[in-house]
Amino acid sequence: MKRSKALLALAMAAALTVSMTGCKSQDSTENSSEEVTTEQPADTERENMIVNGDFSDDLTNWFLYTNGATAAQSVNADGEMEIQVTEPGTLEHAVQPYYDGFSLETGCVYEFSFDVHSTVERTMQWRLQLNGGDYHAYVSDIITVNEEVQHVTASFTMEEATDPAPRLCVNMGMLEGCPSDLGEHTVYFDNFALYLTDDSGKVEGAGGVETTDINVNQIGYIPDAEKKAVVRAEAGTEITGEFNVVDVKTDETVFTGTLADAKENTASGEQTAIADFSELTEAGTYKVVTENYGESFEFEIGEGIYDKVMDSAMRMFYLQRCGSVLEDETFGHDACHTGGAVIYGDTSSAAREVTGGWHDAGDYGRYTVAGAKAAADLMLAYENYGEQFGDDTGIPESGNGIPDILDEVKYELDWMLMMQDSETGGVYHKITCANFPDSVMPEEETEQLILAPVSTTATADFAAVMAMAARVYQDIDADYQKTCLAAAEQAWSYLEATPGDGKGFLNPESIVTGEYGDPDDSDERYWALAELYKTTKSDTYLSALKEYKAEDIVDGLGWQNVGLYGVYAYLSSGDSSDVYYQSVESHFKQAVDSVLQKAEQDSYGVTLGSGDYYWGSNLQAANNGMLLLMADQLSPNETYVRVARQQLDYLMGTNTNSYCFITGFGTLSPENPHHRPSQAVGSAMPGMLIGGPDADLDDPYAQATLADRPEAACYVDNVQSYSCNEVTIYWNSPLVYLMTGMEAD
Repeated sequence: MKRSKALLALAMAAALTVSMTGCKSQDSTENSSEEVTTEQPADTERENMIVNGDFSDDLTNWFLYTNGATAAQSVNADGEMEIQVTEPGTLEHAVQPYYDGFSLETGCVYEFSFDVHSTVERTMQWRLQLNGGDYHAYVSDIITVNEEVQHVTASFTMEEATDPAPRLCVNMGMLEGCPSDLGEHTVYFDNFALYLTDDSGKVEGAGGVETTDINVNQIGYIPDAEKKAVVRAEAGTEITGEFNVVDVKTDETVFTGTLADAKENTASGEQTAIADFSELTEAGTYKVVTENYGESFEFEIGEGIYDKVMDSAMRMFYLQRCGSVLEDETFGHDACHTGGAVIYGDTSSAAREVTGGWHDAGDYGRYTVAGAKAAADLMLAYENYGEQFGDDTGIPESGNGIPDILDEVKYELDWMLMMQDSETGGVYHKITCANFPDSVMPEEETEQLILAPVSTTATADFAAVMAMAARVYQDIDADYQKTCLAAAEQAWSYLEATPGDGKGFLNPESIVTGEYGDPDDSDERYWALAELYKTTKSDTYLSALKEYKAEDIVDGLGWQNVGLYGVYAYLSSGDSSDVYYQSVESHFKQAVDSVLQKAEQDSYGVTLGSGDYYWGSNLQAANNGMLLLMADQLSPNETYVRVARQQLDYLMGTNTNSYCFITGFGTLSPENPHHRPSQAVGSAMPGMLIGGPDADLDDPYAQATLADRPEAACYVDNVQSYSCNEVTIYWNSPLVYLMTGMEAD
């Protein structure tokens, strides 16, 4: 969930002819000399695709990326963009001004140009490149610049697939040919222009992926579960008629029904109707067929249909392990990140060993608050549905007499214990390198590991999950139970001595990896107290817990808002006759009722209302399904289970995008996740829940391709779209809980 900015200097991938004046091109096919001018001729017939290429609107649309370097970006009195380099770093892309917001279409010919000069003679590389994946260049050139103003031009044909959101950038770090003592200097840019000069060879695209107008759970349905397909058409179109459920193997119709509940679905911007075939319970492989709206993708009905998905979803955690050799035919690798970590700002101390844990997401950082949410979900799944978990999933600990889910969680908890400062009890917020890595396997990220400062949110989340672990592992490993409880209590002592300042964690200067910031730690503290009380039954923790008014608890089952974990822990600990208990119970029920109301209003039954389709919206759907099953644990209710199942249906294909959002499963699933191991091997790791629709369009590719779509349809399967297609351990964890609950129901 964090933006990757790493770049690779790869070979040119398009036909290129470059002409430059006053400098020598190191990899162009043809050079020419002409009189240098700082003014480009007027061009009234063609549109410059680089908006504000002359910096007449200051730095609008222009940005500066640094990686291990120090530089500043501004526009001077002459209307030029200045890049003032104080420290050029060691990487080619250590200093990189960039521009997003144009497109390159297959077969089209373009002309690119700009003016440049520098206070020192040096080399640099301009690039029009893929803005994601391996960041390879469609066209690039290495140039030498000096005090003389040079007009750089290049004519090229786009030979790769159309890219609606590439990036223009200039690598200004330490390139080959730069003086070793480059030092402080300033480079000036002006008059960037990109023109389409010939579209006669344009190759039209295939028009995107093939979807369907009848959307179902592409994995399938348990025999006695509710089974509904959503039929769609353009808004304002009347949907009527019958539907048939056809056995794929025999091509025979096994069920016929009438389309019902026709209405406009606001979030997806379409007319919908429901095909309810819940009465069909016989095991088999089927599809829904209509006369006027086509047919659905195939699906199964049967027992244990989620088993393979569950196995892959759990194996994702093993494949995200850090610090050990992983055995896997496709994603196996040597031990990674085994070097010591330095504490940010403490140059006097020796590097610390902080190995293990799970890589958080598409990058290789390890974050305490994110890991705590994931570990909590899996431990809750075990607490509530323990009989569903075996000891034979194929991880190294299989066969040791302990359910593999607890072995996997312990791998994360062991790392979290290393993140606690033994003297104070505070917990470091994260361990990452200073910058995101390239699209490489984890053992290839070898930069210095840095322990970011202690935060109260990390410490409180740590206290909560360690208190949970003390409860969960009590009958499995008594010594480990004591270790976890002692760590939780020490963390709480730190929190008692450290009041929240309302600022939460902020990335230190020079660290650009995921921040996981949080301005309010009250919900984390509440969760910690609730888990400590549930485990110890100590009146000390209960008294502190009751200082929090129920109406002030920040709801949520995410990494930032965790209040509902605390509410559930307290409500499941007893004391139901207590007045405070009743106020918390009422607060919990309000949260549940709000989720149910959203599901009732949406044709797809998803618990996402207007404004809920943000970065990681699939997490919210999975969390809401998990919340409903937690509510069912406290007070059994068929409606809770039914709507929870609808969230799983949504994630598995009953959505307007026609995607099963779990990689490797269903007829149509994401093939291009923003996930470095998947990018490095060229194949999507199976069993990962991707982020899903993001109506906020939080990346350039989404902005270029999804701007006019309804909020529920703001999804694209592309590695460049990190806001739609990244993955995380704490998106998979509620998915595991949700699938387990459905199988156990």
